[in-house]
Formats: sequence, C-alpha cells, structure tokens
Amino acid sequence: MLYKFILSLFFIVSVESSLLAQDSLLSSCPGNVKEMNRYDFSQLLHESGLLVVRPIKWKGGDWIKFGVAAAVTFSLMQEDQRIRTIALNNPKYSQSLPMEVGNQWGGFYFGPILALSLYTTGILAKSYKTKKIGFEIAQGILYSEAVSFVSKGCISRSRPFTDQGASDYHPFSFFDSPHNSFPAGHVDAAVALSTVLSKNANSGFLKVIAYVPAALTVTSRIIQDEHWASDVFIGGVIGYFVGKWVVNRHEIKESRVQVVSIYPFSLKFVIN
Repeated sequence: MLYKFILSLFFIVSVESSLLAQDSLLSSCPGNVKEMNRYDFSQLLHESGLLVVRPIKWKGGDWIKFGVAAAVTFSLMQEDQRIRTIALNNPKYSQSLPMEVGNQWGGFYFGPILALSLYTTGILAKSYKTKKIGFEIAQGILYSEAVSFVSKGCISRSRPFTDQGASDYHPFSFFDSPHNSFPAGHVDAAVALSTVLSKNANSGFLKVIAYVPAALTVTSRIIQDEHWASDVFIGGVIGYFVGKWVVNRHEIKESRVQVVSIYPFSLKFVIN
C-alpha cells in the first residue's frame, strides 16, 4: 500500500507540474492591475457570501441545468443497485494504483495541501498566476465540501457497504458517516480541483488531462463500495459548477484590463 501511495503522489505531482509550468502574461503586470483580485481573506469572505445567495439570483438557464441534473440523478437512482452489483464483480481492481490515485486526488489532504503550497509559493515567488490557482483550489474545495456536508447531513442516505439498500435514508444524521452517502464528498472536491486546473490551463490537451484524476476518483468511490452511482454524479455536478463559478468570477473582473504589449507596456480596458 505504501508504494501505491508514493506512486500516486508522484503521478499527481507530475501532472500538476505540467499544468502549472505555464504562467500567464498577467503575472508580469504592475501591481495596480493585479489588485483587481487580491486573493486574500477578505475576498474569500466576500465571495463566500455571494455564493450563498447565488441560488436566489438564478435565471432560466440555471433552473434548466438544475432540472437536468435532478432528472439524471433520479434516473441513476433507479439503476444504483444494478451498477453496484456490476462494480463488485471486479474486486481485484478496487485497490489498484489508479484507484489509489483517485482517492488521493479527492481526499482530505492532497487538495488542501496543494492549495496552500501553491498560494504560499505564489506569494514568495511573486507569481500572480500561482497564487491565483492556489486560492481558487481552496475556494473550490471549501465551497463544494460545504454544499456536500449540508446535503449529506440533511438527506443522510446509507452507503452501499451497509447493505441497507439504495433507498435507505436516515434524515438529519450529520455526523453518521455510514449514512452520509449522498452526495459524494471525495468526488465534489476532486472535480472542483480538476475544474480549477482545467480552466487555468493554456492548452486544450491540458484542459482535458486535468479531469483524468477526477475520473479515477469517480470510479474508485463506486468500485470500493463507498458510494452509489447517483451519489458520484451529483457530487461531480456540484464540484464542476462550483469550480467553474470560482474561476469565471475572477476572470470577469480581470478581463476588464488586458495587456496589449509588454514593450512599450500598454493596457486595454474592456467593458463587459
């Protein structure tokens, strides 16, 4: 197990090195441009409040997305038991290296440690892009896990390994892990992390490859009998839209100022 853990971390770090090797042109801009997003605690508090009230401001397109996600989740619930049976027919893969990579990617330690490392490195190296990515990873994981925690506690669905069935619920069991199956916490954190990295990558290939570890997280949570298929689906939806919201909000603010040239240095102000 130790060698699997080490190899999985090596794989993850290798992917991250490729994704973060490219720093944006904005990292060399003067401080007054960068100050549009300070990426500090006050901004975290402000944007946390904005996310809380976000559903109140949903428009037609948002409600359509919500409805589609709910419909797909309900449909998957009808197949949860069958999918579990198929997954358990291949137990030899449950402890394989790819599954360990998935567990680490969406686990309680890797994401927060990566976020803190990037944020600290960005400050020390004065790399605006690195600091930005660290901040956004922290936000994505924090927000998606908060949504997941509240949902898990209120719904309190039994996990597959309890053998109580896919329709067994114990409402408002907030700290009862065997009955905190819906949605999948590992998955929402993993997808939020991958979404932040994907949206910050500069090439199409890296944007796609960023989701590979998250796909392993999805697979591992089902094949290791920790979650139903519908749990991981809705967890992925939460992680994706939270990660997307975090990055898009920052890009909207920064898009108002674009670098036209480095020498001579000139800026262009864009009205969104």
